[in-house]
Amino acid sequence: MKAFWTYLFKEWFRQVGEALLVAFLVTTFIFTTVGVVGQSMFPTLGNGERVLVPKWETWPVRFGLREWRRGEIAILKPPEGTPHATARFPVLGFSFRAFFIKRIVAVPGDEVYVERGVVFVNGVPLPETHITDRLNPWPDSFPGVCYRDGRMTRILTQQGDFPIEFLPAYLRPLKEMLLPPSEGVLQRSRLEEACEVGRIRLKEGYYFVMGDNRTLGGSEDSRTFGPVPKEAIAGRASYVWWPIFVRDGNGLRLNLRRVSPPEVYQVR
Repeated sequence: MKAFWTYLFKEWFRQVGEALLVAFLVTTFIFTTVGVVGQSMFPTLGNGERVLVPKWETWPVRFGLREWRRGEIAILKPPEGTPHATARFPVLGFSFRAFFIKRIVAVPGDEVYVERGVVFVNGVPLPETHITDRLNPWPDSFPGVCYRDGRMTRILTQQGDFPIEFLPAYLRPLKEMLLPPSEGVLQRSRLEEACEVGRIRLKEGYYFVMGDNRTLGGSEDSRTFGPVPKEAIAGRASYVWWPIFVRDGNGLRLNLRRVSPPEVYQVR
């Protein structure tokens, strides 16, 4: 019996354990891959594509040695409590925190808001032609902020209209990052509730993320759950590696490609 257990350990348990350990180290410190589910990053990424995520870039960010850049495509977990923060595993049925894949449009210290479908970063409207050449963004604005007698009363997001006293926990950091309202809104709020498109100043360690699919309901992102902390970002997409070939109107073509930040996001 002792010989049997010795054989089982050497030939099975140790080998399986070593393989699992190597897999853990590789996916934690070297690289991993993530599948794209849905169309929230269309036209940049399509449903079913898989991207390479270099994990060696994540650790310097977590230790404060570098920051994620505007335009990079981040793999992140949305805050708990957001509409689709959890998913259900097929067949087995248990729930788990789902990863989202979104583009970083603003970094710590930036002023950001969306007005009629146009993203403004540090007062500059971004000509996101890599998106607008392929689709027409829905003319939404974010964040909507309302005041009465000079005091904030409501915040309006993609998800809905939230009175300040019932603000979900995941939107409280957003409230803290809102800049003071304009003088005109303050004056109108003395007579009645007055609303405007607010401005967000991202505090240290927070990023504003959006999907490239800006059509109505195309992406659940920071317009729903607010800015995300850097701890929520697990890495960035660097390459599309699957499927290797795709078929389109011009026939079969190679699909391998680098995912680089468009120059439009290099604003000051």
